[in-house]
Amino acid sequence: MSVFRKLASVVVGLSMFGAPSLAKDSAEEHQVLWDTLERKGVEVLLNDTDLCDGVAAGLYSPSHNVLIVCQDRRLPLTTKEVEWTPNDYDTLRHEAHHVLQDCLDGLDNDTSVLFFEGRKMTEFVENSLTQKQIELIIKQYGEIGADDEVIRMELEAFAVAQTVSPLTIADSIDEICRV
Repeated sequence: MSVFRKLASVVVGLSMFGAPSLAKDSAEEHQVLWDTLERKGVEVLLNDTDLCDGVAAGLYSPSHNVLIVCQDRRLPLTTKEVEWTPNDYDTLRHEAHHVLQDCLDGLDNDTSVLFFEGRKMTEFVENSLTQKQIELIIKQYGEIGADDEVIRMELEAFAVAQTVSPLTIADSIDEICRV
C-alpha cells in the first residue's frame, strides 16, 4: 500500500469524528477556496477513480501540487460531482491547509512545514480538537508509520479544518503561496 493511500485511509477514519465543525460549510465560500487553490497552481480533483476507493476522504500531494477530495456520496467509477456533505467541505479545508503548509517552504518542492510552532501549535490544536480526537489522530497515524513531524502536520490540518473558515484559509493561501 502506498504512503498516500495509507495516509488517505487514516484521514477517512478520522474525518468521521462526529463533532460538528465550527468552520462554515457554505458552498460559495468553499468555491472561493477551490478557485484560490487553482489560481495558485494547485490541481484540484474530485472523486479520482484510482484513489477514491471508498476508503480515502482526500489527500494533497506536495510533490505534484495535486489536491483530491473524495466525496462521501460519490458514485463508483466516476469523477462526477455529487451533493457536498459537511465532511466533504471539512476534507477540502483540511487538504487546503496542507497546501498552505507546503507554501511555507515553497510550492516548487515536496517539503512542507508547520504553520504554528511550539506552544502556539499545541494550544491551537488543544483548543480546536477534543483530547479523544487528538489521541485518535496520533494513534492511527502512528500505526501506519507516520513520524512525529507528519503527525504534527496532521494535527494542525485537522484543527484548522475544524475551526477555520474556508475564506480565511483562501486568504492565507493568497497571501503566503507564491506562483
